[in-house]
Amino acid sequence: MSGMMRRVVLLSTLAMAGCSFHIDRATTLKSGRLHGSVYSVDGDVRVEPSAHVRKISVVDGDIVLGQSAHTSGLRSVDGRIELGRDVFCSGDVKSVSGHITLADGVLVKGDVRTLTGTIEADNAVVGGQLETVAGRVRLTGTTHVMKGIALPKPDPHMTVNDHEEQRLPVLVIGPGVVIEGPIVAERGGVLKVSRQAKIGAVRGLLVQWFDGAAPALEHNPDRSAVE
Repeated sequence: MSGMMRRVVLLSTLAMAGCSFHIDRATTLKSGRLHGSVYSVDGDVRVEPSAHVRKISVVDGDIVLGQSAHTSGLRSVDGRIELGRDVFCSGDVKSVSGHITLADGVLVKGDVRTLTGTIEADNAVVGGQLETVAGRVRLTGTTHVMKGIALPKPDPHMTVNDHEEQRLPVLVIGPGVVIEGPIVAERGGVLKVSRQAKIGAVRGLLVQWFDGAAPALEHNPDRSAVE
């Protein structure tokens, strides 16, 4: 089957499943509507406030959800994923190297995962687990993570960027944040925790406690002490 024929079959299959497929163009999902799943290559996907969409998967583009939008899952390769105020996600939020931002009032019932991208959450709730291999995680406000934080080793069968994946992860947990479940690192990293935060058991790295709203100095993760 030729490449053109395969593309026609794929687009037909997605259309019959109630999905839309976009190449080389930005997509805007209008407010107040129920949208099917969206797949995009080389184009951003923007969801207007209060719109409902099933899953969004993007290669080479950003995903931005407006206030009070609903989705059942988000996946990006190298673009950022931004969840605006009061967004609800019933599934997972995953990115390979893109930046994930959870704004005030966001609820993600599943996991939030990156390979090398950063994760920032402010006054958000994650019903599942946070996971990163070599990214940076900053949690502030009243952010609540229900099932702990995992810092696994790189998967040798899914290498994206050897240099980036060799960096050790960095976690900053601010005052008022609650982490239920353990924080587990398979190869070390940096963990800075406010004395006003609540965390579970920690395995595989040392806790650096700090006072105030944020740590005084940034630490070089490649030189961190590991238990």
